[in-house]
Amino acid sequence: MPIQLSLQGYRDHLRFEVSGTRVPSEFGVEMLKVWKRVADECKAQGIKKVLGISKLTGPVPVTELYDVGKETPLILARAGCEKVAYVVLGGDEAFRALKFGEDVAVNRGQTTRVFADERLALAWLMQP
Repeated sequence: MPIQLSLQGYRDHLRFEVSGTRVPSEFGVEMLKVWKRVADECKAQGIKKVLGISKLTGPVPVTELYDVGKETPLILARAGCEKVAYVVLGGDEAFRALKFGEDVAVNRGQTTRVFADERLALAWLMQP
């Protein structure tokens, strides 16, 4: 099943939520589609901050995660997105894997951080 995406724009940030199952060999392509949609929405609304919520299940394909972490900073930068907080609600294994994705994105110039709690993520995102 493809990853499901919902988007909600606020005055100071865009909130998106992904749900579904990570499928190896499809996860990377699906997530790049998600990030492109997020970038398009940021550009259309002039939003610079993004709060992502992951309710995905299943194993995290690390090679595909690396590719997503490598490509996403450029996609978001072109759209004017400056800061991303990403909340992982899929357990400790998924959280640890996504922290690796955070490192990949940060090494490519993206201001981003992975959290396990939405309230903390939003507080960090709203800091100047």
